[in-house]
Amino acid sequence: MNFCYTETITTEFRPTDIEIRPHIVILNSTSTVNFTCFNYQTNNSSLEASLSKNISSNEIKLFTNPLNTTAIHIRLESTNYVGIFYLLCYSNGEQSKGTRADIIVVAAPGVLQLAEKCRVYDRQYIKCVIRAPTIARAVQNDFPVRFEFKEAANSPEHMAYRPQFKFLRNESNYENLIFKWQPAVDGEFPSGVRMQMKAMLPHFEPSSYNFDMTPVFRIKPRFNLRAISSNQVEMSITSLNPSAFCEKTVIPKLTATSNQTWTVVESNRNNILIDNLSPDSMYHICMKCRQIYSDPDGVAECQEIKTLSRLEWFLQNKFFIIVIAIVVVLLFIAGLIYFFRRKICNGKKRYKQPYYPTIIPGGRYYRSIADITEVIDQCAAPEILS
Repeated sequence: MNFCYTETITTEFRPTDIEIRPHIVILNSTSTVNFTCFNYQTNNSSLEASLSKNISSNEIKLFTNPLNTTAIHIRLESTNYVGIFYLLCYSNGEQSKGTRADIIVVAAPGVLQLAEKCRVYDRQYIKCVIRAPTIARAVQNDFPVRFEFKEAANSPEHMAYRPQFKFLRNESNYENLIFKWQPAVDGEFPSGVRMQMKAMLPHFEPSSYNFDMTPVFRIKPRFNLRAISSNQVEMSITSLNPSAFCEKTVIPKLTATSNQTWTVVESNRNNILIDNLSPDSMYHICMKCRQIYSDPDGVAECQEIKTLSRLEWFLQNKFFIIVIAIVVVLLFIAGLIYFFRRKICNGKKRYKQPYYPTIIPGGRYYRSIADITEVIDQCAAPEILS
């Protein structure tokens, strides 16, 4: 990806009644420059000056000194700043009706260096991080730049990477530049590939660097979690091809991550049971992978899950619910049978006349032994078959 520089020129932003001198300045990152701004239209409003972007006073200092109602003296001091911005001069606080000077702050490009080994992501592409503080700051501060890369290969047919690369500006910062390549053959990232880099910025000396693209593999583990009981969680892992060295850690959510312990995950298992957990508790479960054990640590992928409470586990267990339902139904049926038999027996006791009465003193009647035995048999509780 190329970024081409076009020198900023004056536009209709500068009306004829306000002028700043000089209107284009190229200065070193540690230098001072003076300006004078004039207002050719006489009015009672004093001139003001400001920068077109927010820049820390540790990098750019702005000083103003009004000369009279129609002129102002401006001094800029640069302290280790690299980039492009505008110096604005206007009256009545109306920036859009003022004028501007184009400020280009340059510096020696410095040394380029591979910040870490290039990393392969999911065997799809490779990223390389180049440490270049001066050029990186210039890019972040809107300085146009052009990069060129040339792979050291015997012929175009034997190149490991496609010629088109991508500069990842949004992932780069004030210290590092990040670039991305696609392999010439899908999934193949050979060792020992040498790449020549050249960075070119206007008003900078070209900077060149040769680096080794022997990669380490950054593998993103993919897994799902499912709470299956009050003290168990099932971890379903997507298979990795080729296999990798992976580890996992399980810690309660409120526990400090510095106390985590990593255990090896068997690469040939897709489902792992995590047990000995506390009921109704939140856990932080992470997994990281690398191609081989000697590679740098992979980036951990983490998920959170809550174990079931004992009530939730009981309600989700269909077997126990079915058993309990059957027992309740059987007890209900037995209760009905017992209730109706008792009712029948009570009715017989109330209305049945006694057999074979025997008159004894006092005028009371007694049932015979055979009659009493019959009543006992009818009112007895139902026998439970073994």
